[in-house]
Amino acid sequence: MVKFLHAADLHLGLRITRFDEATCNRIGEARFAALQQLREKATEHRVDFILIAGDLFDDHSVSRTDASRAFAILEGSKGSCPVFIIPGNHDPLVPGGVWERDPWLREQPHLRVNFLRQPEPLRVPDLAVEIFPCPLRQRRAMEDPTEWIEKHPRKKDDPTIRIGLAHGSLKVMPLPEDDHLIRPDAAEHYGLDYLALGHWHKNSRWKSRDGVERTFYSGTHEPMRFSGTGADASTGWASFSTDGDAERFHDDGHGTALLVTIDAPGSPPMIEPIEIGRLRWSSEHRDLTTESLSDLIKDYSTRENPERTLLRLQLSGVVEPRRYARLDELKQIVLNRYHAGSSLNADSVLIEPNIEQLSEVVGEGVLKRVLDRLKEDSMSSDASGKRVSDHALKLLYRIAWEEQPK
Repeated sequence: MVKFLHAADLHLGLRITRFDEATCNRIGEARFAALQQLREKATEHRVDFILIAGDLFDDHSVSRTDASRAFAILEGSKGSCPVFIIPGNHDPLVPGGVWERDPWLREQPHLRVNFLRQPEPLRVPDLAVEIFPCPLRQRRAMEDPTEWIEKHPRKKDDPTIRIGLAHGSLKVMPLPEDDHLIRPDAAEHYGLDYLALGHWHKNSRWKSRDGVERTFYSGTHEPMRFSGTGADASTGWASFSTDGDAERFHDDGHGTALLVTIDAPGSPPMIEPIEIGRLRWSSEHRDLTTESLSDLIKDYSTRENPERTLLRLQLSGVVEPRRYARLDELKQIVLNRYHAGSSLNADSVLIEPNIEQLSEVVGEGVLKRVLDRLKEDSMSSDASGKRVSDHALKLLYRIAWEEQPK
């Protein structure tokens, strides 16, 4: 049996934009804190080794400080498990790059860090495990980085667990031809028990023809964007792929690694996603027409670990005038309790008008007839009916306001 952690796309040294300088620095620090967390999770789960499937660094010209700091964290301490790393398309193995400088250029192997420069099988010491590394030497290339493994077929009755370690795009959809495309059946074609991939930032998995999932992207270890949003709501990171803002490069606001256990050659891998990221990026929209502002204040003031959440809160809807002032209370909670860079936007919140003001906004036509009917219903002695009509009046105001010429 073998147990290991699969991580990828750490992008240390990432140039962060779209926030003030202090916030950018804190977000950058979180990426190193998450790397330390990866090390700590390896100890906690007693894994045999860690695999990093490319893009440890965001660029092959990353600063010496960041390069040395990452090395020191990965080396760990006495008793730490080994780490096996390949270069990806952001940090390819090129002359003069980060991998050609100390501390990474020191004679291999180090105590625990193993940087794999050559596409050749590597037997893991003291384990019946063979790693097939596929290091990249270019940011873009037409060749499948895994094709060399075909020269090393699994031998009959081979007792070793075979693990591929690669960086590129699994060819399961139309993709740029120079995006290091990997054949979709690579795991079964090369006789691999597990194919650890990097490049796509979304955690995903793919089945072999026998129905067993053996091909995995771990996703990034620390989030880079608010989930479900465009590039303008991110760190400012951009892929070197020609369609680098495609959905597969969008993380879900969480940082993860995969805890993998394989009992024996041919056995299905057992996978457990492990949260590694130090920050959570959360973009949320709340409608004050349907939700109580008091309930929102209670919600956001009692959430766990708000200091680790980068929150972007968008409010809309209609609120009573006497409660509108409490928006500032909610804003202070977001700005003071949540991570630096968090924000609250209430530009779309409307103050509930009186009937005269509402009549002026609605004007003539079909909305006026609806208003007249709702005004009658709001005078009802039936409490539940009155609540419905009052709520409908707010919705009517919102519709009429949004339909006004801007």
